Amino acid sequence: MGLTENIAKFVTTATYEDFPSKAVFAARHGIIDCVACALAGASEELTKILVGFAQDNGSGNAATLIGQGMKASAPMAALVNGAMGHALDYDDITRPFKGHPSVVCLPPALAVGEAVGASGREVMLAYMIAFEVGCAIGEGMGIDYADDLGWHPTAPLGTLSAAAAAARLLGLSHEQTTMALSLAASNACGLRENFGTMTKPFHAGNSSRGGVTAAMLVKRGYKAATTGLEGRFGFMHAFSGGRGEDVDKPLEHLGKQFYLEQPGVTIKKYPCCGSTHTPLDAFFELRKSKKIDHRQVESVDVLVDFDPPRSLIHSDPHSALEGKFSIQYTIAAALVDDKVGLAQFEDDGQVMRPEIRALIPKIKMKRNPGNEGKPSWVEAYNELRITLKDGTVLSQGQPRNYEGPVIGVTPEGMDMKFRDCASRALPDAKVNEALEILHNLEKQASIGSLMTAVSGK
Repeated sequence: MGLTENIAKFVTTATYEDFPSKAVFAARHGIIDCVACALAGASEELTKILVGFAQDNGSGNAATLIGQGMKASAPMAALVNGAMGHALDYDDITRPFKGHPSVVCLPPALAVGEAVGASGREVMLAYMIAFEVGCAIGEGMGIDYADDLGWHPTAPLGTLSAAAAAARLLGLSHEQTTMALSLAASNACGLRENFGTMTKPFHAGNSSRGGVTAAMLVKRGYKAATTGLEGRFGFMHAFSGGRGEDVDKPLEHLGKQFYLEQPGVTIKKYPCCGSTHTPLDAFFELRKSKKIDHRQVESVDVLVDFDPPRSLIHSDPHSALEGKFSIQYTIAAALVDDKVGLAQFEDDGQVMRPEIRALIPKIKMKRNPGNEGKPSWVEAYNELRITLKDGTVLSQGQPRNYEGPVIGVTPEGMDMKFRDCASRALPDAKVNEALEILHNLEKQASIGSLMTAVSGK
């Protein structure tokens, strides 16, 4: 069997018991975080537009649109829920995926799971399978996939993960799952040029919808290749820019060692691009011992473990969305506000404050010296150097943390983030109900109770 067929075998045969307890622990955090982020994004303008689109063009009443008090078809629900889950760029990340896994694994699982009446355990398994599939394929991609070619890594890989989740819940055969993955590969897309606009969240939703659509079409008899991933003109070669892919790599660990266990999931502390997080961690570590008056800052050098700008393409942002992909704005906001949270991206006015505009030209980003031209993240180290007007230089290094299964929060911190996010869309009673269900998702006979709790009705 080739790669696509072997991955399809994993999708169709993996059991809940195959996943070690640490992997399930990470999955629970990823699922709770994804639902939290979707609820936080439920009132965003891009969500309103997509909900209107669903109302005008959707058909069916199969799956809940989170926080909207309505249902749509499974593919449409995957689109809307995936986009709103990524709307604030507050959702989890993981290194092998080279992006955001849960927002393209959970919305398809919830949409199809609700449509077919799946149990909580079945939805959790589909999520975990999808996570492992995306990470495994990501490990075999050429280095240009996540760097120079301009792909938003979450989106193409996410379409394959979404197809895996949907195929499992639809009960597709091995042959059908192979074709669903190949069909999904032809539906994959997403460009970094659109970062800082509504289209970046659309990538997650579109990938979720694309994977669900592929699996549903194949279930109806639609045909596709059986070598869509590894073929000469397949996904891995094409999305790697025609060089550097390793079609054997994905099978080295799939089903043997679990990416959910190591490196696990990183739960975001800040609602902005993950590439800003290690520099921000450096700032707040420095801030523990040094009081910094932003008015006394002469310059800031941010040394990063990738060749700039990569994802941080907005050096002079003029909107909140652009600010999420700007090291200049995020560091300026940290200096001025001593925090970087949802409020710092509430509206475009945050980015245009005079004290922020004064700092932005002073903040420069560059690669750690001696690592220019190397693949992203190889040195796994960032450093912040702040020069004050009196000549004082304050510096703080920060290594990148890859030690799972859950990075960034404690279980208590995860619950706090969920309550903070969910309260933007739900009353307290529903927040508590949803969180209780999520903590016991594998015990739920149906995910209907969860979807009712987060529906916003």
